[in-house]
Amino acid sequence: MSCRNTQFTSKTAKNHSAKFLLRQLEKNHIDYTWFGTNAKIKVDSDQEKATFAASIRMQKDSLIWIKIRKMNIEGARVKITPEVIEILDRQNGQYIRRPFSFLKDEYGLEVSFSQLQDLLIGNPILWETQSLISVIRDQKNVLQTPSSQKKVLKIFMTPGSFLIQSVRGSLDKNALSIDYSDYEILEQEQIPSKKNVEIDSDETGIIKLDMSFSKMTINEVQKVGFRVPDNYERK
Repeated sequence: MSCRNTQFTSKTAKNHSAKFLLRQLEKNHIDYTWFGTNAKIKVDSDQEKATFAASIRMQKDSLIWIKIRKMNIEGARVKITPEVIEILDRQNGQYIRRPFSFLKDEYGLEVSFSQLQDLLIGNPILWETQSLISVIRDQKNVLQTPSSQKKVLKIFMTPGSFLIQSVRGSLDKNALSIDYSDYEILEQEQIPSKKNVEIDSDETGIIKLDMSFSKMTINEVQKVGFRVPDNYERK
């Protein structure tokens, strides 16, 4: 495994077709079988303000595994598959099981499992790619949906490298924004180690997540233990 920071010089944005920019997104698409990282996560919302450490491990298309720690004490363990979300609440001795649709129902986060994995690793979430148009905004190349569309998507890319700087999306009254920075190269894949996520929905209000990744690895099989103790309350 190789790992180094990617440095890019500032370039002036030039006009490109949407087809060209989509090709650049495909070229920079992060391909992996497994992904693992340590993370520092800061949560800021009306319901909670907290900072905690986490271990995140993903197997493409099948599994997201997260272990959450505070003061080096495990507080929770989360296992997400395309069908189910399972949570071991270590603090309260509870096992919680919900359908994947819980993310939309509870948090207004309207994403598929594969899109959630893309969000975590740093791939763009593409909606209705056949109708995206190319524009220049704030000296960045931008792929976006036409203003006539109800579903809004804007992908901001660094001129020259065409790495994603930010994604803005909204549907009805729900909005999602993601900023990516501090790209590192691992096994020839360029992966952002910092991600700032903001979710705005009727269900939750505004939730902000600041995530800093370290010790990232790809294509190495990860340990993903998840055993429910017999004495845990099922909810």
